[in-house]
Amino acid sequence: MSDPVQADPVSMQAPARARLKASARAAQALRQKLAAHAWSAGDRLPSEPALAEELGVSRVSVRAALSQLQAEGLVSRRHGSGTYVNSVRPLVTSLHRNIGSDQLIRSRGHASGIAGMSWRQIPADDEVADRLRLNVGDPVINLYRVRTSDEVPVTVEDDFFPASFLPHETVSLGPSLYGFLSEVCGIDVTFGIATLEPAMVGGRLAEVFDVPASELCLIIRQVDYDMNERPVSYSVEHHLAAAFDFRLVRQGPFTASTR
Repeated sequence: MSDPVQADPVSMQAPARARLKASARAAQALRQKLAAHAWSAGDRLPSEPALAEELGVSRVSVRAALSQLQAEGLVSRRHGSGTYVNSVRPLVTSLHRNIGSDQLIRSRGHASGIAGMSWRQIPADDEVADRLRLNVGDPVINLYRVRTSDEVPVTVEDDFFPASFLPHETVSLGPSLYGFLSEVCGIDVTFGIATLEPAMVGGRLAEVFDVPASELCLIIRQVDYDMNERPVSYSVEHHLAAAFDFRLVRQGPFTASTR
């Protein structure tokens, strides 16, 4: 079989740079400032013009970024007063944010790495075909990665996407599937729907994680979609429970009568 993808060890270490809109870049920069404790809980953020100048974007982009952060529960916007940092800030450990494991690990102040990475073209089984709306047996690319935090394995990922997405020319897979889909395949993921399942690591993954088989992990099965709500990738992630602190933001209620 002639495969148009090469797992280049050099490109694996080079971070993929996704093309982000100005508002997304601004939101990401503000999250990083919050994570670095640039502002304390209850602090009022600088004005929109000041943030626009500091971040190098327009006021419209800043306004959109602040609206995104408010939807994530990180800040509160008070009419006529300004934008304030919330007292409880889940940041990137919150399950409502669709980010990669690499960013999740780095955001916690740890060095992210890859202890193992491989890819192969396989026929879609019943589960993968159902999640990606394919026929059983259709060719898909299976990308396998072992993520490390400070050189310790903490996440095992199996990602699947249709082989038809690949361009005809030979390309290299990097550490970011979202970056690869966007930059190489021209497909941008806009949202994902995940199911969560607590489980024991089990014998096969116990070897990878170097922990007892009875150690706990969180399994996240997620289908990612593009702007047309077409499923573009399916992932099965095993996160070592002891290495992560996942949280869920629950918005509201906004009036006393709703509960």
